[in-house]
Amino acid sequence: MMFASKYLIAACSFFGFASADLGIAEHAVVGQTFLAGSDDPTQGSTPWALTSHGIAEKLFTVQQNGEIVPQIAQGLEKVGDLAWDVWIRPDYKFSNGEQVSPQHVADALTELNAMNPSAQSSLGEMKVTLQGGLKVRIESERPTHVMDAVLAEWVFVIFTKDEAGDFVYTGPYAIDHMADDHIDLIPNRYYDQNVLQRPQITIQKFGDGHDLANGLRDGNIDIAFHLPIDTLSELRNVDEVYVKSFEGKYT
Repeated sequence: MMFASKYLIAACSFFGFASADLGIAEHAVVGQTFLAGSDDPTQGSTPWALTSHGIAEKLFTVQQNGEIVPQIAQGLEKVGDLAWDVWIRPDYKFSNGEQVSPQHVADALTELNAMNPSAQSSLGEMKVTLQGGLKVRIESERPTHVMDAVLAEWVFVIFTKDEAGDFVYTGPYAIDHMADDHIDLIPNRYYDQNVLQRPQITIQKFGDGHDLANGLRDGNIDIAFHLPIDTLSELRNVDEVYVKSFEGKYT
């Protein structure tokens, strides 16, 4: 993977960034060649895109070393051939400050399972019920011996809706404005204690990798992800642009 940026650049994935100042910025523009088409997780691959943007999270996730770890959940237990109990963390909040409850989890998983076909690929139909306290029970049409891995799949994001009917998530960033070609993100002040160290971000969509490289070269973006290999030589000769390569994994 490759990226480039005015602040930082990266290529196995390649990205690039441009920066004369590597300190904490108040706002950063991130260039990519894809963008979530909506904030509705029941639509196609939108949950994956929202998670990659730092907006959505799941009950479990996969760390860089491949280990599956709790995220919104705190643990689980198999209670039958087709049933698992999942405990929710007591201190987790959505970006609007609302506490994540077992009811939120049950509602989100039920809606995803009914509306997004990808939420049926591993388990088939799911029935999610409250079990008291912070516990929900997931009963599935098909068995699994790795429910934590299933709940770490990209489709199973946890969400709620506000009074206006807009989707609300738990990630480190929240949507401030969404357009066809960009998303403006603001730090989720309920996520952790590092909110003041996170800049506001605009994720800008480019038509292809070469347009993305041109945007970085011309100083229109701060960080560019997934740069074509044939653009790297030119970018490395641009003042205050830095290029880095790193392994990209699809889990």
